[in-house]
Amino acid sequence: MKLLNPLATALTLTLLLTAVRGEASNYPPDYAVCNVYDTQTTGPFEVIRHTTKLPGRYATLTVAYRGYLRGRYPDNQISIFVKLNGQYAVLPALSGTNNDAYIFLNAGPRACFMCTNYTNAPGCSESNYGQWVCSWPSATESHVFLYGWNELYQQNVWDIEVAATANGEWDSNYGNNFYAQLPARSSCW
Repeated sequence: MKLLNPLATALTLTLLLTAVRGEASNYPPDYAVCNVYDTQTTGPFEVIRHTTKLPGRYATLTVAYRGYLRGRYPDNQISIFVKLNGQYAVLPALSGTNNDAYIFLNAGPRACFMCTNYTNAPGCSESNYGQWVCSWPSATESHVFLYGWNELYQQNVWDIEVAATANGEWDSNYGNNFYAQLPARSSCW
């Protein structure tokens, strides 16, 4: 009978224990497993989808506007119309750091923290110690993202229409809206 090399045995055990520890990690639900960006420019808009985990509803949508309404009105008076696969909303824009006005929508959990014996935060109680507590999409975000994924939580193609409005004026491609299409994704790779 041949004995195993002690160094090889130790290395094998170390690799096995490391693999088990990796699978048992307790990452928060909003932990980014991947970072895939799909970006498209349409007229004065830049449409950006950031996917952080698949399958699942883990993506954000940023619509940045750099059109002529910004020369006529402050960013806080501009609203952006966004329509994703038939679901739409008109949202007030924020001032961006890239010479733009923008909106940001998040389809998944965010600001997750674990309730521990030392956590005295809203949402934590004795019954949920050791559990993750997260903020979830607003009703508007849930509405806009409704058809963003299929029943297996894989991303559908995102057909997006955008326009901007301020004080009754529209930058909307003469009423046709600006259009972008982002590809379907079934994995982060």
